[in-house]
Amino acid sequence: MDRSPRGQYLTTVRANVPLCREHFRLTLLVEDFPVSEPGQFIQIACVGPDDNGPVDHVIEWSPGERPILEGAELSAAMTMLRRPFSLAGRRETIAGTELDIIGRDVGLGTRWMSQLAPGDVVNIIGPLGNAFELPPKDGIALMVGGGVGIPPMIYLAEKLAQFGRKGVAFCGATTLDLLSLTINDASMSLRSSDVATTPQLNVVEFAAHGIPAIITTDDGSYGAKGYVTGALEQYLDASLPDGTGRAGAVIYTCGPELMMKRVAQIALSRSIACQICVERAMACGMGTCQSCCIKVKKDDPQLPPLAGKDWCYRLACTDGPVFAAEKLLW
Repeated sequence: MDRSPRGQYLTTVRANVPLCREHFRLTLLVEDFPVSEPGQFIQIACVGPDDNGPVDHVIEWSPGERPILEGAELSAAMTMLRRPFSLAGRRETIAGTELDIIGRDVGLGTRWMSQLAPGDVVNIIGPLGNAFELPPKDGIALMVGGGVGIPPMIYLAEKLAQFGRKGVAFCGATTLDLLSLTINDASMSLRSSDVATTPQLNVVEFAAHGIPAIITTDDGSYGAKGYVTGALEQYLDASLPDGTGRAGAVIYTCGPELMMKRVAQIALSRSIACQICVERAMACGMGTCQSCCIKVKKDDPQLPPLAGKDWCYRLACTDGPVFAAEKLLW
């Protein structure tokens, strides 16, 4: 896709809703946000715009004496770097663009985000990275998300509905109270393995776009017990056997690396196209810090970089985060 322009924006918190034990959905309002697509992400500064950050100053020190250290960055923990978050949704309103972000409270930065209230100001950079490519008109999108890899699948579901594409969502979590989705009350008792591996309109975020879902939990507290990759295999073998509809199917995945690696294996073994939204620690999100390297296959081993080798490194933030499964070297 052609990359949309990016920028730095001050956004206003519209809502911050707890989703489960550790997850929350943050809605940010921003004026004149560039065009964005599912798979892209933003970088969030997890500190208020008026908070005092690091300040250059001289430390006087004499040999043999303990230096007197000053400054907020030395006296307490601070979020020095921005955090990358996939877009979970986008809406145009009279006031501007609303962006949905789903986070998990696991550290200093995400804890700050989880405590934001309507009206608070948040500094972001985006949209960043490349995006998913939609399946063909007569195809079907099979969206596989695990944990905090579920949000870009919600945004993709919006786009599928907009262009009249079909889809099925496969969402995995360790247990029900770590599932960052809204389950219909009528389906809360869904535990039969036969029913659980049949796509249901039981997840509000996907059902709103007419897309059914299959939920798995490691402990069986909801949906099918086991890994989401097992549910994907079962669905493919039952609903898309060899030579039946596989040519138009595209698998999309984001989540833990071991899960994505297994999804890639499943797709490649069945000759199904697969797009992977990789996750890496990113300090800048724009290719400057070079911290998010990922190993990929080269089309021509004789061309640079690393001429003579059949692989090279790319950056998840600018060359990705979306890569074709056959290109990745795990």
